Amino acid sequence: MTAIANWMQRGRRIWRGHLQRDQLPEATGSSMGNIERWLLALLSVLVIVSCVCATIVLMQATALKAEIAMLQRDIIALKLRVARLDQIASANEARDKPSTEAPKPPAETRPDQAVLVLSREEIQLIRDYIKPAPVAGSAPEAIKVGDPVMGETIPFPSPITDKVRKLLGARFTIRNGVIVITRIGSRQADVVIGPN
Repeated sequence: MTAIANWMQRGRRIWRGHLQRDQLPEATGSSMGNIERWLLALLSVLVIVSCVCATIVLMQATALKAEIAMLQRDIIALKLRVARLDQIASANEARDKPSTEAPKPPAETRPDQAVLVLSREEIQLIRDYIKPAPVAGSAPEAIKVGDPVMGETIPFPSPITDKVRKLLGARFTIRNGVIVITRIGSRQADVVIGPN
C-alpha cells in the first residue's frame, strides 16, 4: 500500500511539475504576446499618423504650387498692363510735346516776378563770353522782351554767373544774331542783347 501511495504521490508530483512547466511558458508567452501586440499597435498608430501627416503636407504643397502659379499669372498680367500704360504715356507725351513748348503767359506774367535788369558792364561781360554769329541776308524779324522763347536754351557758364549773380539759374539762346536771356522757370524773353 505504501508503495502504491508513494507511486501515486510521485505521479502527482510529476503531473504537477508537468503542469507547472506548461503553465510557466504559457504565462511568459502571454506576456511576450502582450508586448508584441502593444508594439504592433504602436507601430500601426505611428504608420497612420505619418500617413496623415504626409497627406497634409502633400495637400499643402499642392495648394502652394497652385497659389504660386496664380501669382505668376497675376505678375505677368501686371507686367503687360504696366507695359501698356507705358506705351500710352509715351504716346501721350509725344502727342502733348508741341503743346508743352508753347508759352505759358499766365505763369510768366506774374507781377511778383522781379524784372531782370543788367548794367552796361554786365551786358559787355555777356557779349565778351557769348558771341553770336552775324545774320546773313535780309534782316529777320527782331525778337523783343516778352516774346515767347521756343526751343532749347543753354545755362550761363560759370565765369559769367560768378560775376553776375542775378544770372544764376537763368538761361540763354541765340536768335537772329541776338542773345535772348530767360529767367529761371520763364519761357519768355526777359532780356534781349543785340549786337554792338
